[in-house]
Amino acid sequence: MFKSLYSGVSGLSANLTNLDVIGNNIANSNTTGFKSGRVTFNEMLTQTMRSASRPVSGGLGGTNPQQVGLGTQVGSIDTNFNQGNFMTTGKKTDLAIQGSGFFILSDGASKVYTRAGVFGLDSQNVLVNPSTGLRVQGVMADAEGVLGTGPMEDIFIDPSLVVPASPSSSVQLMGNLDSGSDAQGTVRESASFLAAADTNDRILDMSGQMDGPLGLHIGDEIRIDGRGAGSGTPISTETMTVAEDTTYGDIVAWANSAMSGVTIAIGTHGELEVTNSTGEDIQSFSLASGSNAEFNDNFALPSTIANGDTAVSAELRAYADSTDLLSELYSAGGDPLGIDLSAPPAQLELGGTVNGEQLQTVTIDVTAATTLSDLMQEIQFGMGINTTPVAISDEGQIVVSGDAGLDNAIGDISLAEVGTANAVLDEVFSFNETQQASDQQTFSMATTIYDSLGGEHTISFEFEKVAGLNEWVWTANMEGNATITSGSSGRAFFDENGAISNFMFHDDSGGITIQPETTGNEGAQPLTLAIDYGEIGSLTGLTQFEGSGNLQSIADGYGTGSLVDFNIDQSGVITGIFTNDTMRNIAQIGIAQFSNSNGLMREANNTYRRSGNSGQAVESFAGTGSGITLVPGALETSNVDLAAEFTNLVVAQRAFQANSRVITTADQVMQELVNLIR
Repeated sequence: MFKSLYSGVSGLSANLTNLDVIGNNIANSNTTGFKSGRVTFNEMLTQTMRSASRPVSGGLGGTNPQQVGLGTQVGSIDTNFNQGNFMTTGKKTDLAIQGSGFFILSDGASKVYTRAGVFGLDSQNVLVNPSTGLRVQGVMADAEGVLGTGPMEDIFIDPSLVVPASPSSSVQLMGNLDSGSDAQGTVRESASFLAAADTNDRILDMSGQMDGPLGLHIGDEIRIDGRGAGSGTPISTETMTVAEDTTYGDIVAWANSAMSGVTIAIGTHGELEVTNSTGEDIQSFSLASGSNAEFNDNFALPSTIANGDTAVSAELRAYADSTDLLSELYSAGGDPLGIDLSAPPAQLELGGTVNGEQLQTVTIDVTAATTLSDLMQEIQFGMGINTTPVAISDEGQIVVSGDAGLDNAIGDISLAEVGTANAVLDEVFSFNETQQASDQQTFSMATTIYDSLGGEHTISFEFEKVAGLNEWVWTANMEGNATITSGSSGRAFFDENGAISNFMFHDDSGGITIQPETTGNEGAQPLTLAIDYGEIGSLTGLTQFEGSGNLQSIADGYGTGSLVDFNIDQSGVITGIFTNDTMRNIAQIGIAQFSNSNGLMREANNTYRRSGNSGQAVESFAGTGSGITLVPGALETSNVDLAAEFTNLVVAQRAFQANSRVITTADQVMQELVNLIR
């Protein structure tokens, strides 16, 4: 009877403990890093009323034991270390642990462990838990930013931390140098001049006395028309296909080989001379090319060429060259220049402007022996050109190339016959500008370098192109009182693809040596800068293409810097940010792991302490292969599941009520037993 009474009492006690644990879970549902607990029950001792018996061979079978339980007891109170959710705070010293592990805190004498990464700096700039003052443990970096490997210690972020200066040792040059940036001269071109065609002129470029350009194209066919007046036999049935390089002489040679008894030659004015030696008259002789009226009209001959006679076509013309006589030239439209040589010499008056100033007028004498070359020499002299001779183009144009630079810019060229209005001369001597004059462009860039004391200096580089070459002269200059003692200039060379092919120093120094400004003998050490211009043959540094020039230079090194801020990364490394735009490691936050986290002893303020069953703390760092990372600017929330806890609360309450009923029932039975003596 009393067994049930004591069993109910044990049930009340065990479920009361369960209610305590559930209540604690619910109370800490908003506690940062809190890990919920759970209660498990074990049956207490049992009383054996009758032992089991084994079966008897040939007799009775075995019997089971008869046992009465003596109640329940709390078997364990376990901690649930499942990962909690993350709550973003934006505060850089708030940290959450992703994975197993604990932050290490110290009071100076002993260590405790926590999942709550609520940290901040105290008045001594030590990283602590602000609510308890417990100091966060980790390793500090040395003066070079190398993290230590010794025992864990307090993390101290020194606000007076300074990064010493690092002198510059190299400067990188990048960007494009405009290949068309060398000084340019004005280029003016006249209209085309024509002269009598000869055997070497391309048929595609030729014009006729009638209708202007012949209008032939590559692939056109030329045939010979004409028949014997008596026999009616065609002079020839062959055709010739025009190629890109077909000359007037090629056509004449083909025609002579294609016919018998007919001889073709080129006259002094480029006309086609056809001599009939066939023994009979020839009717309707011509060279023709399909329906090309311009060609056909210029190569048509009289309707009948008597035997023994010579007939001529219209005059044929081609682009003039420098050897042609000026008096025998034609305009592009086929008109003679019409220079009046009736009372030689005729005179041409040359004028124009250079750099906005009117040139002194030059009078040029023209005779029957004056060539186009003679005229071009007079133009060059009259315009004061010293560098590029006046030339004749493949299209028979006089090309006047002025000296380079805006100071030599040719604004206008005029050439007219003295005392005579000559519209044809006005037409052919109308010089059109095809290139403007420009000065040599200089491309520059500058960057800051640092000496051994952290002093800032500005070094600039200037590049000027060598005219007509893929070559540039560069110079380096210092601002202020710093001076370059060697390596101040050199040359850069580029290949035809725009890639750098060589970079050299005029003094073969291989680098730029700089003496910073000094005071007495306590100044900074001299600097030697290596120049990184890119990989030879590649497009990784300096390049040379036509287009805009855009250069940049970047030097290494930095001046002295003071700590202005810090960040914490996923591995717990605290990195300082300094005024010289550098970053350096300050410390790294430590992490502890245990072989049996459930063996830890809970302490106040959401901390744990090592016990005999937790195992030793294995101290390491996040991100080192342990599967642990830190989430900066976030906190781990409690892993309490309120829905589950409320359900457990109902179960525990009902279990407590049921055990109380057991005690009440046992009491009533005892009352009936007492009433038996009445």
